[in-house]
Amino acid sequence: MGIWNKSTIALGVAALMSSSVWAQDKPFAGVELKMLGIGDTSVTRVAPLVGEFEALTGIKVQIDQLPYPGLIDKIIVESSSDSPTYQLLWIDSPWVGLLGEAGALEDLTSRAKRDAAEIGLDDIVPIQLQENTWQGKLLAFPASGMTWLQQYRADLLENPDEQANFKKKYGYDLAPAKTWIQYRDIAEFFTRKKGDLAGGKPLENDLYGVSQSYSRVQGAITHDYFPFMRSFGGDYWDPKTGLCAMTGEPHIKAAEYMQSLIPFNPPDYLGLMWDIQSGFMERGEAAEAAYWSVRSVRLTNPEEAVLAKIGKAGFAANPESDAGPQPTYTGTLGFAVNAKSQDKEKDAAWEFIKWATSEKLMRRFADEGKGVSQFRKSILGDAKLQEKYPYYKVLLDSQVNARRRIFHPFYQAVEENFGVELSKYMAGETATAKEALTTACNAVNTQLQMFSVEQRLRWINDAPAEVLKK
Repeated sequence: MGIWNKSTIALGVAALMSSSVWAQDKPFAGVELKMLGIGDTSVTRVAPLVGEFEALTGIKVQIDQLPYPGLIDKIIVESSSDSPTYQLLWIDSPWVGLLGEAGALEDLTSRAKRDAAEIGLDDIVPIQLQENTWQGKLLAFPASGMTWLQQYRADLLENPDEQANFKKKYGYDLAPAKTWIQYRDIAEFFTRKKGDLAGGKPLENDLYGVSQSYSRVQGAITHDYFPFMRSFGGDYWDPKTGLCAMTGEPHIKAAEYMQSLIPFNPPDYLGLMWDIQSGFMERGEAAEAAYWSVRSVRLTNPEEAVLAKIGKAGFAANPESDAGPQPTYTGTLGFAVNAKSQDKEKDAAWEFIKWATSEKLMRRFADEGKGVSQFRKSILGDAKLQEKYPYYKVLLDSQVNARRRIFHPFYQAVEENFGVELSKYMAGETATAKEALTTACNAVNTQLQMFSVEQRLRWINDAPAEVLKK
């Protein structure tokens, strides 16, 4: 047999078998994916670990992190190309209707049902899946589940001297606000200048009673106004016509309330976008904020927030208006697959989504102190993690009764018009909230009226997620 002896043949057969098994273990080896992402914790926690995913699967993933303003426009361009640069897309849940109606995102329903056990589908808070649907189809998968909640400086609210002085001034005990009136009282009480005492210590910087978003850039103000509007009992649309209906008493009260908080906000309040707004809480320079839980993870981390070093963050469900209890206002930041991708790229992208949102990875982030605003019940309900991250229990409990954010295909028009008009009202450029809201609503309806009532009603119908049906 010459050099081809039995040992050589055996080694050759073994090598072939080994390579065959390797190919079966990594059927997507060599596939390269790019994600159009953002510098949010749902991305920044995962991005440094993509090498681990490549080692497991052979799939190489590059994540580009762009600013939030303008990202949706970039996604629209990408999803319109027959040869897209990005196969994976970071999605804010209000964009799902726009992108879903355009057919820009791959329907993940069948994949999620097929892999239900692997992805722990029953472990995900249901509203977080619903947030990622359009007409019942699952178009993105939760990577960070969030609610609009109350954040505050617990070290100040729990200080005995502050409690005594507050009760003397307002006639009731200082505690996390149960009503928006109390929330404003607390904001007024803690608005102080550099050098004043707060918690028995002289302030090194001005302390603002509250920090909210009022910037018109990319509709930042609407991200605060809409939750306020909902908590005052308002809604977006007329259920009979499908037209904008944000001009009623609850809507006006919400806008007027936001304006009443301005004296207790930083003086450059019209420039407060998300990161800038939350930065005041992270530095300990604001006493409270009604804000999205996506940045709550930073408030307990001394590597990301000064507050974790100088004080203590507290968390509670949002206060109520005179309209009484309202459903929690939720949102989701998710990962989606560009529908224009090649079939093998789509399958590889789904493998990445499963890995990046897995219970194993989410728990790892929590254990390492680099939390994500969680969407898994098993993690949010973990007693040890609740002690470590006090907002976990708030997130879990508050989503028992919850409603998703706006998901309309004309979301951009709503965001743009309400962002501009509400910001003008807050700046005093528009005399009344009624005038600002009417101007914004009329601009949106001018576009919507060209469509039939049946079409408009379909767009405002939140069809139940098929993936949740047993």
